[in-house]
Amino acid sequence: MNRPKLIIAAWILLLVPTLLLGVGAWQLLKSESERFAQREIQTAAARLATVADNIELAIAEVEDGLMQRLVTFEGGDLPQLLGDWRQENPLVRNVFIWQPGSGLSYPYPEMPASDEEKIFIRRYLPLFSGELDWQQPVADQAVAPQPSAASTMAADSVLSERKELRQLANKALVSNETAAAPATNNVPGQSGWRSWYADDQLHLIGWYQPANSIQRYGVELEMMALLSRLLGSISPGIDSIESFALLDGSNHIFHQSGPFEITEQSAPLTSRSLSGLPHWRLNIYTGTADKNAGSGFLLIGSLLTGSFVVAILLGGSLLLWQAVRNHRDARQKTSFVSNVSHELKTPLTTIRMYAELLGEGKIDSAQKQQSYLQTIIRESQRLTRLVNNILAFSRLEQGQKTFNTSNFELIELVEDILLRQSIRLDDAGLKLITQLETGPLLVHSDRDAIEQILLNLIDNAIKYAADGGELIISLKSGTEKIQLTLTDRGPGIPKLQQQKIFNKFHRLDSTLTSSQPGAGLGLSIARQLAQGMGGDLTCKTAETGGTCFCLSLPTTGETS
Repeated sequence: MNRPKLIIAAWILLLVPTLLLGVGAWQLLKSESERFAQREIQTAAARLATVADNIELAIAEVEDGLMQRLVTFEGGDLPQLLGDWRQENPLVRNVFIWQPGSGLSYPYPEMPASDEEKIFIRRYLPLFSGELDWQQPVADQAVAPQPSAASTMAADSVLSERKELRQLANKALVSNETAAAPATNNVPGQSGWRSWYADDQLHLIGWYQPANSIQRYGVELEMMALLSRLLGSISPGIDSIESFALLDGSNHIFHQSGPFEITEQSAPLTSRSLSGLPHWRLNIYTGTADKNAGSGFLLIGSLLTGSFVVAILLGGSLLLWQAVRNHRDARQKTSFVSNVSHELKTPLTTIRMYAELLGEGKIDSAQKQQSYLQTIIRESQRLTRLVNNILAFSRLEQGQKTFNTSNFELIELVEDILLRQSIRLDDAGLKLITQLETGPLLVHSDRDAIEQILLNLIDNAIKYAADGGELIISLKSGTEKIQLTLTDRGPGIPKLQQQKIFNKFHRLDSTLTSSQPGAGLGLSIARQLAQGMGGDLTCKTAETGGTCFCLSLPTTGETS
C-alpha cells in the first residue's frame, strides 16, 4: 500500500470510530434526558397523589360525619331536626324526607318555603319521582380512597383543614333531644351518597333509610362551603416551581395555585381523578424553565459531545493535511533534486566536452574555437544562474536572505544584462524590442537581486515563448514605483494559472513545459526577491496574446 492510501486508511480509521462514539454518546444523552423527564413525572405524580389523597380523605370524612349525624335523627321530629341542622351547619345546603309511593314530604313540593327549596325539588325531580335509582350508577361509582404512603406526610395545614371539616360535619344542635342520641361509627339500615349533575354543576346528596322503614331522609352538601375548605389543601409549597389546578367536570379550571398562571390550553405534567368529586381532576403543571430542563440537558450534552467529536475530526484533519502536505513537499523536493541534477549535468557535460576538444588541440579553425569558447561561456553562465537560484531558494526558505542595497543606475543595468543575453536571444529566434526611458534612472536597491529576477524572466521567455518571435522590454518610472515589464508573443498562461506559477515547484502541465527542463523555482524566487526589496512581480495576459510580467520597484525619487 502506497503512502497516500495509507494516510486515507488512517483517516477512515479515525473518522468511523469518532462518528460512532458521537452517535453513541448522543443516544446515551437522549436516554438520560428521557429518564430525567420520566423521573420528574413520577415525582410530580407522587406529590399530586399526596394532595389528591388528602382531598379525597377529607371529602370521605365529611360524608361519613354527615351520615353519622343523620343516624342520630332517627325516631325524632325529622322536619324540625333537619331544618335546624340546615340552619346551623354551613356544609348543609338542603335537607329532605322521602318515601316510595308518596314521594317527597319535606320540603313540601306543592308549597316550597323558598326559591332555594323550589330549585332543589326541580333539580332532583327524576330522583324523587322514582325515575332514577338512589344508588350511584356503576359508571360513576368512586373507588374508596386508600391513604397512600405519600399522604401520611401531609402538612399540618392539610390536617387542620380536615379536622375543621370533620368538626363541621359532626356539629349538632345543643338540645336535650339530640344530646341523648347515641353516637355510633356503624350506620344501621341503608345509606349512601350520590353525585348529581345539574346545570353543568356537580352536587352531592346523601340519604339514610332506617332499618325496618321505607322512609328515607338526607342532606345535600353545600359544595362551595366544602370546596372552599378543601382549597387550602391544594398548595405546591413556598419554593416549588410547580402549580396545581382543580378542574371541574366541564374541564374548566375551578381553582389554581402556584408560582405561575395556568390557562386551559396549558399541558399538565400529570393528572389525577378525584374519587370524592366524580369527573373532577387535579392537575400539576411545571414552569417553562423546568420543562426545558431536560431539553437543556440534552442540548448542553449534545454541544459538548459535538465539540468533542469536532475537535477530534479537526485534529485528525489537521494531521491528515500535514501528512499530505509533507508527502507532497517530499515528492516535490525529490522531483526538484532530480530536475536540478539534470539541469546541472547538462551544462557541465557541454563545458567538459568542448573544453576537452579545445584541450586536445584537434580544432584548427579559429572560427570553431571561438564558437566553442562562446558555448562554454554560455553554459557557464547558465550553470551560474542555476547555482544562484538554488542558493537564493535555500536562503529564502531559511529566512536568511539579506539584501545588499546601494544606489545604482537601473537603465544601465538593464542594458548591460540585455547585451550579455543578446546571443542567447538571437539563438532562440527572439527579436528584442526595448522601450527604455532616455535619461538615467537612479534607484536604491539590490543590484544582484534585480539581475537575478531579470535573468529568470528572460530564461522563461527563451524556453516557452520563443515561437512568438518577439520580446518587448519596457521601463517606466513614476513618483513612487518603477515598472519594468517583459512582454512576449508566446502561447500565454491561462488566467487561473497566473497566480499559481509563483508557487514553489509549480509548473504548467502542458506539452510545451514538459519538453523543457526546469525545477519550478525561477518565478517563485523572482517574486520573493521583488517583495523582499519592497516591490512585487505580477503576471497578466498581454494585449499581443502572450504573457506580460511586470516587476515594480520602489523609486528613490531622484533622477539625473
